[in-house]
Amino acid sequence: MSRIKPYFIVLVIILTILGIFYVWTTMESIKLGYDITKLNDIKSKLEHKHKKLLIKKTALSSPSRIYGIAEKMGFIYPKEGEIIIVHD
Repeated sequence: MSRIKPYFIVLVIILTILGIFYVWTTMESIKLGYDITKLNDIKSKLEHKHKKLLIKKTALSSPSRIYGIAEKMGFIYPKEGEIIIVHD
């Protein structure tokens, strides 16, 4: 009987450690799954915001809009001979 007890105790300790390790890894994988889902949501929102900003940039930098603003400010196209090209 005394020979079986130490092996039994060691076996119980090993199984306990393995059980704790299994539970810990399972909890970590669940946590990582939630984190991945949260990050995917953030990524989707940022991609949507990026698309909106690209559309806004395109609208604000359209040549017709810039020409209209320049016209309201009194700017005109330079006439031939009024353009001076400067080289470095």
